[in-house]
Amino acid sequence: MRGQVSGILSTYGNVDRELIIPVYQRNYDWKSKHCAQLLDDLAALIREDRGAHFFGSVVGDPESTFRWVVIDGQQRLTTVSLLMLALVRLLEEGTLQSTEEGLAEKIRRNYLVRDNETSAPRFRLKPVKHDADAYRRLFNPAREPLESSRITKNYRYFLEHLPLIGLDGDQIWKAVQGLEVMILDLEKQDDAQRIFESLNSTGLALSEADKVRNLVLMGLPSTMQEQVYSDYWNRIEENVAYDTSVFLRWFLVTKTGKTPKISDVYEAFKHYAQSVGTTGAQLLEPVRAYSGYYRQLRDASTHHPHVDRRLRRLNLMNREVVLPLLMPMVEELHGGTISPDDFADALRVLESYLFRRLAVGRASNALNSIFATLHREVSRIRTADTRFTDALVYSLRRRSGSGEFPLDDDFIAGFTTANLYRLPATDRRYLFESLENGNSHDTRDIAGGLAAGDLTVEHVMPQTLTAEWRRELGEKTERIHAQWLHRIGNLTVTGYNSTYSNASFTVKKTIDDGFDSSPFRLNKEMKEHVRWDEAALEERTRRLVDLALTIWPLPSTDFEPPRPQLPVEPMGTEADFTGRYIVAYEFQGRRHVVATWRNFAVLLLRDLVEIDRPRVLAVAEQVDAYRVEGQPVPPEKEKNFVEIEPGLRWDLASSTMTKVNALRRMFEAVGADPDEVMITLRPTEDEASTEAAVAEPVADEFATVMKFLPLLEEAAGSSSTDPGVAQLAEEFEAAMEPFVVEAPATALGMAPAKFAADTERVATATPEQAAALISGVIVTKRQLDPDAVRDAVADGSMASFVRRLA
Repeated sequence: MRGQVSGILSTYGNVDRELIIPVYQRNYDWKSKHCAQLLDDLAALIREDRGAHFFGSVVGDPESTFRWVVIDGQQRLTTVSLLMLALVRLLEEGTLQSTEEGLAEKIRRNYLVRDNETSAPRFRLKPVKHDADAYRRLFNPAREPLESSRITKNYRYFLEHLPLIGLDGDQIWKAVQGLEVMILDLEKQDDAQRIFESLNSTGLALSEADKVRNLVLMGLPSTMQEQVYSDYWNRIEENVAYDTSVFLRWFLVTKTGKTPKISDVYEAFKHYAQSVGTTGAQLLEPVRAYSGYYRQLRDASTHHPHVDRRLRRLNLMNREVVLPLLMPMVEELHGGTISPDDFADALRVLESYLFRRLAVGRASNALNSIFATLHREVSRIRTADTRFTDALVYSLRRRSGSGEFPLDDDFIAGFTTANLYRLPATDRRYLFESLENGNSHDTRDIAGGLAAGDLTVEHVMPQTLTAEWRRELGEKTERIHAQWLHRIGNLTVTGYNSTYSNASFTVKKTIDDGFDSSPFRLNKEMKEHVRWDEAALEERTRRLVDLALTIWPLPSTDFEPPRPQLPVEPMGTEADFTGRYIVAYEFQGRRHVVATWRNFAVLLLRDLVEIDRPRVLAVAEQVDAYRVEGQPVPPEKEKNFVEIEPGLRWDLASSTMTKVNALRRMFEAVGADPDEVMITLRPTEDEASTEAAVAEPVADEFATVMKFLPLLEEAAGSSSTDPGVAQLAEEFEAAMEPFVVEAPATALGMAPAKFAADTERVATATPEQAAALISGVIVTKRQLDPDAVRDAVADGSMASFVRRLA
């Protein structure tokens, strides 16, 4: 950059220069207090007879002699333009006086407009889209001002306060001419994006969406910026009701299978953009499409009535975590690969899964990892003649631990005994909406009534017992009250005044809007009974249980995937992995393929060290299984300790669960969530036949490559465009790198493709020949076909080669 300190008016240049505020910048947002400070500075400049006042910096990209794109400083330039326009008006109407004839027109012509047209002037300053209309209206008294705009508010502030600072028109203009700024012009080698980020790092923080918008738009010519902003970015923001950072996070989860923190959305989007290799409109095309799917889900507006009916009820649960599954499902719905009936059935399965877990008290933490890749998993196992719902049921029902689909006995126990009154308000509204309306088309807006305060969730037997209630409940009053108070059998929805909450059962039945006149199916038993005792509570509970099992049924399917699927379970706090064999784990968006639980323990503890090294070391210092710097290791145990990092070692001569439980304690110490660790295992039924191949420790020459075999076998038959296949291919190639044979044809005695085409040769290949076959694929990828490794993973040939390394 080249720069110099000059009067701010010099940025306006000659009469034909246009100052462009690019569309990637935020709307003008200076407040009245900023304008007041500017007026104070101008007044002080004259009173103290100073020649100049430094007003900060402005940075621009001179696209041409006549166009200067403002990279930083739009707030200053816009504010000064508003002040000059207010000064022009005040001079024209005589509120302020000047000895210089034609000063108002001079300011207008030289610094505000680029021609003398009054009906349709060309403006020097071109604000961003939403500000531009408000700015243009200020030049045309015949048009109604946009009073909601900060542009209009600050212009009116200057109109009101300029006459009050004790200066005449000439003095004010002299003061404006004394405002100096550091003017910095970008040069060809300057990176506008990086400069913009660094200049804004100390100001009002840019949102993650702001930074993504800048990333996409800043590299485009200004005319193209406006087109991409209008046709893509603006439509995205409108579709997602301007909650753009949150939407982008769920879009990235959908596309990458990784869940970034909301504060890391920009960095995650940069990586996504690099991986897809597109820019501008092409980059935003799928984002815009998915923003439309997001809107249809949020508004329940797919234009399929039974789908939208299901969506409206699911939306009451406010579970954004399902978006990475549902957005691509909407895409498939409109593409015809999921029928409306199939979509509606899948939504019912999701409702059952989510509510059953809520009823039994299952933590929701594991859902992020489950739903991040669930659509990809279902798509991978679904065959052409399989309903999406069947594959979804298979995928959800096979999970265990903190990801399980609660069975009927567990659900009934939770539903009947849980404290459902303590559910969050959104979940309570969903619960009673569902129980009242069930699967009927004759519905009542319970959720809306509760949200508006027209209805309340009521305890039939009150929270505070009166003498009359104690007489009605009898000698077991205390036990009944403690046991039943917050259970579903004692909870309902009413419209009567909450001051009657402690009234007797008879009064609750007969008052206005009481149980006897209630239109709600929920209140059936209260209408029929004259006493509200334990027998009535049990009767109502039985009916509601039967109803709940029809609203949230346990789905079943005969579907079996064409290829065996590896079970995935959260590490959590309870799961027992004794006798299980690990294949891989994923944590914080990174997957590690491992051969043993020992490998897993080392890598995961290193992950925790990255998160909070001081806390990990503090725990390690107090636990005998660890050694930190300065703590000696008994000579006889030296071989048991593995270095995690310099100054930290861990005794890993222990059982699987000893390692896992130690990691769980470390997670608790650093405040991390063990449910975010997703562990891929070998299928239980296969373990007996494969135990010898995976028993710890693995000492085979190709152990670091063989550990990929279960994942390669699972991926066989997948689409080569599946992002999961691409990730697996990349990881596998990196692990194979030390074993790549530079001349595979020589090692095989023929071209690798010819060898691979002979299935009998492959089935009897030696480990050395198998390594040459794999090398042949990698060499082809590097020299001829970038997709060669990915294709070999997808068609299953890579798995057949790796199998022969053993």
